Amino acid sequence: MRIVTNIFLAFLTAVLLTSCGASGDRQGTEYAPNMYHSVPYEPYTQIVDKDAGSWLTSIDYGDGHAEFYNSNQWNPNAMNMRLPPANTVSRNKHGWLPYRLGKDSLAFAARSLKNPLDSTAALIAEGKILYDTYCDHCHGATGTGDGKVAAGVTVEEPGRGQVQKGTYNGVANLKGDALKNISEGHIFHVITHGKGLMWAHGSQISVEDRWKISKYVKTLQK
Repeated sequence: MRIVTNIFLAFLTAVLLTSCGASGDRQGTEYAPNMYHSVPYEPYTQIVDKDAGSWLTSIDYGDGHAEFYNSNQWNPNAMNMRLPPANTVSRNKHGWLPYRLGKDSLAFAARSLKNPLDSTAALIAEGKILYDTYCDHCHGATGTGDGKVAAGVTVEEPGRGQVQKGTYNGVANLKGDALKNISEGHIFHVITHGKGLMWAHGSQISVEDRWKISKYVKTLQK
């Protein structure tokens, strides 16, 4: 009986492992399909079959489609993202053009870029919120380069006691003599493209928010 049981378990394991295989257009068996298929519209994927996912749920979306359907019938070719008109350049709500200076243009940016935002208390407060979100973990609350990422963490190890781990040496001290006189244009450019150990944040932080952080950093340096 044990031999039969072992053979059955081995066969079942082989079936399960085979069903997990994926290649080409076949993605294998989806054991948690809600993790693979997003209900909201997605710009670069198209599931045009309105019955896709009907076996999974009985949710009524009100327009006769099942859960996996994600195409936009109101846009040409069921696209979820329209192409911009030819020969146009996107601008933000202020009418600012995209930032085009390359990473190697720091010196030019430092002396030429001017912050287009006013130094109001409300704007600096917004800059602090953004700094706390994107910068504090490395540069620290006061800008001295002592954030949790830079300082690491202290853990208890058997036989060794308190051990410091995860330190990230070389985080810039924004209040140090080398940086205390940098311009807001310098700060904006470094946030955008990164410098040294700091990675680029241009894809995560909008142009306007980068200027707000730059304004706040100067208040820290004072």
